[in-house]
Amino acid sequence: MRQQERPISLPLLYLTTANFGVLGLVILWMSHSGDHGWWTRFVARPDPWQVLGWGTALALAVVMFEIAVATLLPDRLWADDGTNAYLSNLSHLHIFLLMALTAVAEELFFRAAIQSLLVDWLSSALLGIPIAAVIFAATHVRYLKQPVLLGGAWAIGLALGLGYWLTGSLWTSVWAHFLINFVMSVFGKKGWFLPRREPQVSGRED
Repeated sequence: MRQQERPISLPLLYLTTANFGVLGLVILWMSHSGDHGWWTRFVARPDPWQVLGWGTALALAVVMFEIAVATLLPDRLWADDGTNAYLSNLSHLHIFLLMALTAVAEELFFRAAIQSLLVDWLSSALLGIPIAAVIFAATHVRYLKQPVLLGGAWAIGLALGLGYWLTGSLWTSVWAHFLINFVMSVFGKKGWFLPRREPQVSGRED
């Protein structure tokens, strides 16, 4: 499957990503309006061994899963619209900054806000975490027509949600999320684990 090149405004990409974090903070503020100290749970210094240990182990498992998918399945089953290739072509600095922003913003929105609210409303982590993972997967619009990618995004959302729930620290899922995206983007920069591009056939000239 040929990957389509499509221009993406880098400033707009940063802005769109940051919006997830802002929206997550707004939801958290609105849902904890009577608790003036709610934010301290998210900025409190975490246990570094817990974050680095569990977060790194979680990221390693997900990276191995993504490598297995890219290695064992035909490209047509897991090729996206070219966005992943575009991100891998950014400079190392932009990859680092964008993946760090993505990790913080998306974990604030999907785990700290959405997942926590669902777990509270449903009084069940067994229901709330998978549903939050469904929402996480569905926002990856470019994956909606690719069941393997959509299922993979759901599995990653589930793993990050469990990491947050089991350790009680948002920084565990933030660190894992950052490592997953950064490592796979750097691999992609080397040309690893990206769908092969078919040569573009030019039209016949009259």
